Amino acid sequence: MKRFSSIGAVLALIVALSGCSGGTSGSVPSANYGVTQQTTSGGGGSKHTEDTIGGGPPLLGALLCILLGDAPPVIGSLNVSSINLGIDAVNLVYQGQVVNLATYQTPYVVNVMSNGGQPSSIGIGQLYNGNYDHIQFVVDTASSNIVANGQTMPITFQPGAATQSSAGAGRGTSVTGNATTITMTVGGQFMLGGNPAAAVMADFNALESLNQNSSGAIVARPALFAVATANAGQISGTIANANGQPVQNAVVVALNGNGKVQNTVNTDASGNFDLHTINAGSYQLVIYNNYTTASGQHISAVGADASQGASFNGPTVTVTAGQTTQAGTLND
Repeated sequence: MKRFSSIGAVLALIVALSGCSGGTSGSVPSANYGVTQQTTSGGGGSKHTEDTIGGGPPLLGALLCILLGDAPPVIGSLNVSSINLGIDAVNLVYQGQVVNLATYQTPYVVNVMSNGGQPSSIGIGQLYNGNYDHIQFVVDTASSNIVANGQTMPITFQPGAATQSSAGAGRGTSVTGNATTITMTVGGQFMLGGNPAAAVMADFNALESLNQNSSGAIVARPALFAVATANAGQISGTIANANGQPVQNAVVVALNGNGKVQNTVNTDASGNFDLHTINAGSYQLVIYNNYTTASGQHISAVGADASQGASFNGPTVTVTAGQTTQAGTLND
């Protein structure tokens, strides 16, 4: 089994994030850096932007930068103003071996909506050698919550819960843990020209991940997507009905050539969507007027024509790294 080679140097936590896109929000707590190895089983007129945990260009060779950000998700009728996650640690994984990038002495609580949906708040700078096939985020549940309608509501994570997405979103995310700490592990295409990517963009998809159950509690079955930053592009478009009126909360799904979900997003009040964190390549778009997310939330589009049914196939689009592909206006 191939393992990571020893880390040659460790960089301090990047507070200013000069090498990563985005900026910080609030102070960054101290973190311990090092290597551990163990076996694991594991609105309005603006376009809707997705939530992102991402990395910018490397500073010194193989430097991994990680950022957190989130756009307002659809959670019932709640008006969500903050999503706070308590980060205990960030790791890389290769063939079951875990390499720790940073462990926080106290949970690093990040409001991932603090920068208007753009990546911000957390930066990890770690010089490393070797491959990785998964990224792992360890979250403290006691310090994780959302603020909605003026109230702070704890998040109840559901480790091991089966994916319930209509399209199969979330199957690439493993969630393990207990009532106090959960670990989210996501795989992706992290090799570029035979070398591991030095910067990665991972999407904590709040649309898929968060739900309000019948008792009013916020539950989470995290569904993440991750790609190498250098290979990432995006798809933008608009969903409108036959009368040209916008369709809100239609769910747009990108499927690869094997029919696997590469990411999802819902349309905003103007029918617009921006589908981020997706590899360069060709994708079939599928639009859902009735959709069940990975966390079990049922979403119905507003303004769609009944003749389209629960879902319909949109166009096939080609994504180019570093660019936005325009899907145009799709009639729903």
